[in-house]
Amino acid sequence: MVRIRELTLRPFRNFAAIRLNFAADYALVFGPNGRGKSNILEAISYLSIGKSVRGAKDTQAVPHDEEFFDIQGQCTDGRHEQQLRVFYSKKEGKKAFADASALPRVSDLLGVFRTVHFSPEDVSLVLRFPAQRRRLLDILISQSSATYLRDLQRYHRVLAQRNHLLRAAKKSDRSRADPQVMEPWDAQLIELGAQLRWHRLDALEKLRAPFRRYYDRFSPADEEADIGYQGARERELDPLRDELREVLERRREQEAQVGHTLNGPHRDDLKFSLNGESAEVYASEGQLKTVLISWKLAEARYMEEQTSRQPVLLLDDVFSELDPGRTGELLNIMDEFDQVIATTPQEPDARQEARFEPINLQK
Repeated sequence: MVRIRELTLRPFRNFAAIRLNFAADYALVFGPNGRGKSNILEAISYLSIGKSVRGAKDTQAVPHDEEFFDIQGQCTDGRHEQQLRVFYSKKEGKKAFADASALPRVSDLLGVFRTVHFSPEDVSLVLRFPAQRRRLLDILISQSSATYLRDLQRYHRVLAQRNHLLRAAKKSDRSRADPQVMEPWDAQLIELGAQLRWHRLDALEKLRAPFRRYYDRFSPADEEADIGYQGARERELDPLRDELREVLERRREQEAQVGHTLNGPHRDDLKFSLNGESAEVYASEGQLKTVLISWKLAEARYMEEQTSRQPVLLLDDVFSELDPGRTGELLNIMDEFDQVIATTPQEPDARQEARFEPINLQK
């Protein structure tokens, strides 16, 4: 298990400088809206994935009239202390450090200090847009598998080059791109695409049971939640390669007409359903929030299963709009995790005070 014990921001977002100590394993950051509670969790996530968990550009996290941000976190696995740092400058770009040593790539942070982040903003953003649902899977698996992260980065480089060739074919009014030029890029796209799909399908198979189990704990017995993957019919590597190869061949002329790649992991989708119906279409806001909370808890279980270490749960305003029953169940579930950092705009109630160390941003 890896915990964060101290966070220092100098500066970041609305904070000119702040240092927070997480002495207890359960912390509740509270204060009025606008005080920066969400920014605290975003900063912690930067130390985990090297970028904004909100999908924001790095420049957006630089305070007004500043040229940089600096995030530092003191982490421990119970035996060893480790200092993690993400520094971004408008002039020099972004760098990541572990114990004062610069990492070759910012993405090398992935897997060092794992987190799972929930925000109410994600409910509509993630559950209604395929690109955000793919991002959910990519961040999750990348924190658990260096192979997946490497293949994902290579896939997007190959995809960019292949799309460049397709745009050239479109501009020249050719019915299809030159097969000899496309062949090496097609081969790489097929291999990397099949690998990514296999990893995603494998992850979903492991996520399904905990996701459904957590949803059942929050919801009525007559509601059944499930997750699925849209974009690949096959489940094993060789058939996945054959499937992608066949689709690329079949759609060559269409791709030359539109100027980009029409099939692959970059177009696939993660689907949530309730009682067999699409959650993003038919579920209420309350049901969607429960779906996403259940997914995030399942993410944490998946990471623990894959790495033998629990991630830190970062739960932004997670108690809002939950009825007392769901709130109580969520508090019980939190007891199963090693470290939880949550936020709320209200002062902690009696149940929260019994579990959390309060951190007051009103002061």
